[in-house]
Amino acid sequence: MSTATPNAFGLKDYVAAIEQVLDKRPANRVIIREVSKATKELCSDDRWLEERFRLGEPDRYTRHLLHRDPKNRFIVLSLVWQPGQITPIHDHACWGVMGIVDNTLEEICYDRLDDGSRPDFCELEQTRGTDVGKGGVAYLLPPFEEIHRIGNTSDKPTISLHVYGRDLDEINVFDQASGKVSAMRIKYYSPDIGDTPFVI
Repeated sequence: MSTATPNAFGLKDYVAAIEQVLDKRPANRVIIREVSKATKELCSDDRWLEERFRLGEPDRYTRHLLHRDPKNRFIVLSLVWQPGQITPIHDHACWGVMGIVDNTLEEICYDRLDDGSRPDFCELEQTRGTDVGKGGVAYLLPPFEEIHRIGNTSDKPTISLHVYGRDLDEINVFDQASGKVSAMRIKYYSPDIGDTPFVI
């Protein structure tokens, strides 16, 4: 069901909560803490999420833009993952919080061992892997905790909620085996305007 009930904490409440946090201009760690709390509350009940933002694609995971802050401080997305769909290893260059609306996602995190002086090269080490279940939250805190890959390793679709501290239209993708770093442009999927779904 995606019909919100009266007095339920919904998307508008979530956006307002994030705006109130950012209006105080806190440190990133405070942003992560407060946005994580609001994300847990929103993901505890999925009735606020409209059916059109639950649509996925069979050959790639799908990004739906739910809100773009008019002051360009953050965006909110829902992502839909079919079984086996996974990101490449990537970064974000901003803070971020992910909450699971339905099912589960696997997150694998990496540390960068090189000094970052070569924009086309990296040396990565896997640090941890975590399964984030329904109602659970994970975060990105640059500059050290923001390189990861996520994917649906289950046998049913997953829906996740993401909020990022910028309009995430380009990221870096990392090839751990070769050390290559490359930029990737990313898009949103909207059934209303017919955009093509795209990765990340």
